[in-house]
Amino acid sequence: MSNERSYPRYRVDKHIPIKMAPQLGVMECLYKHLVKAFGNPSYSIDYGDDFDGVEKCAWHIEFESGQVAKISDVRPFGKQDSDYRTINNWKVNAHSENTYEWIKQIIRDKNEY
Repeated sequence: MSNERSYPRYRVDKHIPIKMAPQLGVMECLYKHLVKAFGNPSYSIDYGDDFDGVEKCAWHIEFESGQVAKISDVRPFGKQDSDYRTINNWKVNAHSENTYEWIKQIIRDKNEY
């Protein structure tokens, strides 16, 4: 693996505004891989955060380029009460396909797969 990263620096923070970003895809990975890549979620029902819909956990990510992304849990119909730590599908909302690719690369790099 090369030490040269193919994505800009980024930060994860609860206060990063994600405005109506379209869903660019659904990634298959484990919760622990996201935590290893981005730290604890920006929002979680465990922190007392409220969500619209069925989400229970989300990361808000901002790249130094100014692009932002949101990663949040996806639950199969009828399994909305399942623990977000046990699911393996995560949707990515962002305004740029590059951002989506950076997210996937960070997860691969931080988890070495």
